[in-house]
Amino acid sequence: YQVAILPYTIDTKGLLDKIGVIKDYNFVFEEYDYTLIHGYISQDDGTDLVAANRILYDVIGTNVTNADNWMYLGSLYNNLSSDSGITLYAVDVTNTQIKETEEIEENQNKVKFNFLDSSKVISTDDMLFLAGFLRLFNYFYVSSLK
Repeated sequence: YQVAILPYTIDTKGLLDKIGVIKDYNFVFEEYDYTLIHGYISQDDGTDLVAANRILYDVIGTNVTNADNWMYLGSLYNNLSSDSGITLYAVDVTNTQIKETEEIEENQNKVKFNFLDSSKVISTDDMLFLAGFLRLFNYFYVSSLK
């Protein structure tokens, strides 16, 4: 099974501000493109959330141990005949110290972490990225109505 992580920041008005993404190589189009942080759950991980934090740490170099910062966004499937879901988490990294890429980069194959303005997300071609963002956006929209 896989897990995907959608880091985000909130602005001073409580709205989604930035979305954390990685640049990964698309072998079909032979170019780099933005996608969610993702990885596989190992047998050493006690829960999916432990796996998500481990995978996030590998990319940003910081543990986000406060459970209040994490939000389960559900499981996604890449097609209707799949029995292997992708567990999706969002994590608020607004007040999290993220190490610079140079500090955590040990080799040339390290994925590149960036923040995108949340308004740019809808232009992505990555369905996992778009679905995760829409679920997170829906949470903020519904919360703002209350």
